[in-house]
Amino acid sequence: MPAHRALVTDLMWLHRTMPTVSQVKTFDLKVLRDARKDCPRRISWAITFLRAYALAAEEFPSLRRTYLSWPWPHLYEHPETVGNVVVSREVSGDRWLFFAPIAGAETFSLERQQGLLERYQSGPVEEVFKNQVRLAHFPFYVRRLLWWLRFHWMRGKRIKRLGTFAVTTVAGQGVTILDPRAPVTSTLTYGPMNEAGQCDVAIAYDHRVMDGKEVADILNATERIMQTRMVQEFHDLTWQRRSRASAA
Repeated sequence: MPAHRALVTDLMWLHRTMPTVSQVKTFDLKVLRDARKDCPRRISWAITFLRAYALAAEEFPSLRRTYLSWPWPHLYEHPETVGNVVVSREVSGDRWLFFAPIAGAETFSLERQQGLLERYQSGPVEEVFKNQVRLAHFPFYVRRLLWWLRFHWMRGKRIKRLGTFAVTTVAGQGVTILDPRAPVTSTLTYGPMNEAGQCDVAIAYDHRVMDGKEVADILNATERIMQTRMVQEFHDLTWQRRSRASAA
């Protein structure tokens, strides 16, 4: 297995025992789209969704919970969110997929989170994804042992490496992921936005941790946050940027 596919293979191996279910809702984001477009600082949709989803986790603690099977089946609730954005990078002619962790997205500003994402997207791969690149070159059985220990035993390292949730999308290519899979409690994805400012948003979740009714509530809450608080945050960021420009 080439190194650039080793991590994906490992993650799918971890996911194989997770009973995940996907639910989809169409979000109306026209007002947010316009507020984002007017903002002088470019904030990606991935960060916008990450921030809104992390804020929803304050209302729904299940988004910070993880099922652990060792030494006995139980749920662990992390004190803060750790969102992992799936980032595609080219390394020596090969396409790699990396997890870019952003901790405390419910606390830090959109601008700070965007800066972190841009470092993950353009910084030296050997620095920003040092541990993932190194792990990908380990022998097969060493990788699987390390993943098993992190996944089932070392809950702190599991959250640090994998996060409490993931965000992945190929909406920029005009495509919607129907069944996103990652070894985390929930994975959020969204499709391309139409002219009316609507897009399909899906959450794949571990059914051992959450049920369909709660996930429906989470989708509704995330849309509400994007229609209200996120719009206000973009307006505030626009005002701050223009005030700085005027002062300069």
